[in-house]
Amino acid sequence: MKYDVTVIGAGGGGYPGAFRLAKSGYNVLMADPKGELGGNCLYSGCVPSKTVREMAQLIWRTSRVLKQEIKVNFERIQAHKDFVQETRFKQHKRELSEYNSITFYKGVIKIKDPNHVIVKTEDKEIEAETRYIIIASGSEPFKPQFPGSEYCITSDDLYSYKTPLRKLPQDMVIIGGGYIAIETASIFNILGVKTHLLVRGDRVLRGFEDEIVNTLLPILKLDIIYNAPVLEIKKIKEDEFEVIYSSKDGAKKSIRTNLVLLATGRKPVLPEGIENTGIALDKRGYIVVDNAMRTNLPNVFATGDVNGKAPYFHAAVRMSIAAAYNIMANGSPIDYVDYKSIPVTIYSVPSASYVGIMPSEAKRMGIEIMEATYNMEDEVMAQMYDEREGMLKLIFEKGSLRLIGAWMVGVHSQYLINELGQAVLHGLTAKQLASFADQHPSTNEIIAYAARKVL
Repeated sequence: MKYDVTVIGAGGGGYPGAFRLAKSGYNVLMADPKGELGGNCLYSGCVPSKTVREMAQLIWRTSRVLKQEIKVNFERIQAHKDFVQETRFKQHKRELSEYNSITFYKGVIKIKDPNHVIVKTEDKEIEAETRYIIIASGSEPFKPQFPGSEYCITSDDLYSYKTPLRKLPQDMVIIGGGYIAIETASIFNILGVKTHLLVRGDRVLRGFEDEIVNTLLPILKLDIIYNAPVLEIKKIKEDEFEVIYSSKDGAKKSIRTNLVLLATGRKPVLPEGIENTGIALDKRGYIVVDNAMRTNLPNVFATGDVNGKAPYFHAAVRMSIAAAYNIMANGSPIDYVDYKSIPVTIYSVPSASYVGIMPSEAKRMGIEIMEATYNMEDEVMAQMYDEREGMLKLIFEKGSLRLIGAWMVGVHSQYLINELGQAVLHGLTAKQLASFADQHPSTNEIIAYAARKVL
């Protein structure tokens, strides 16, 4: 079999590019071990976890604002999560059926060389010749090994389609301090679970601007224990564990809990055979690419989590489309991904979001800036929900007043940041932001309010 393009993986880094190529008449081979489109995001990641978050926030707001106590039915929440996943599985099947030039298999793809692959399904192997390859094989949870680590679950176990975890624990220990750890702790905390975070170092959310972290954490009121590397987990009985950790002074301490979640980062999933291709990897094991998604091999591209650039579904989609356009230009780069314009959100309750260049980075780059802020206590939607903590900060280049970055903690940050991402991408100025009339009442209207402060 001969194909124009082989796509390894059908998540955000895979199927959008496959669709675009097929629309332009390319013959595409695509495979994914799940046999579904959507990747980890849909099967066990962002879609199911944010479904649980929305249900948790709905319960929390109803009980807090309307003073109506709602008994949490976690089994029903998980059932709704499954329903959302099923809905999107069906949606993607319908979308796939519209492209006759895509051949899709449930299975994995082994790379023989840059122009030959083997599709491995449950019952057969199919060899194929290909002009181009897009590697979009994603990532998976990193699981450090220590005594008792086999008793831990990961976010994949918690949120996967049809997961057997349908009952809320009374107590939960989360090992790690990244965005998955913070999101999960926040969600389960408002669902009534007593959560504890054990963090190896002296801070959480490494890589996030200090000011964002320092604004968010006091609002979340999480039980975070710093400088607490886990030494061992002992199983006391079914659904009861003892987590033993070292304190900052070296003393051993422990917590009795019902569930232990490992949230210690992710690692790339590399396709079989990549070690024989000469494709360059960085020191962390991710595939090295440029902004056009090209690897060091002229006909091989790598998109999504597997390149380690921006581990988010929406970023993977953008990369996938860029790879497709560059393949359509015979491998020449005509489309480049601007990572700085890709928004990032921590889906805690409330959420925290940012995009672009942050003040500390601007200082390192020698960029003089002007900042404008707006406190959420004066924002109308925050007042409606009585969630008036947090703030918006806009970061402008001094002189030009071009928006180069922004961050926000508070109600609807995940929606507002998209508008600001567009502004960063297209180089909009404070005057342009101030002249747009966002609807009232909406959180987005504070963008103009803040921008006017520097004019």
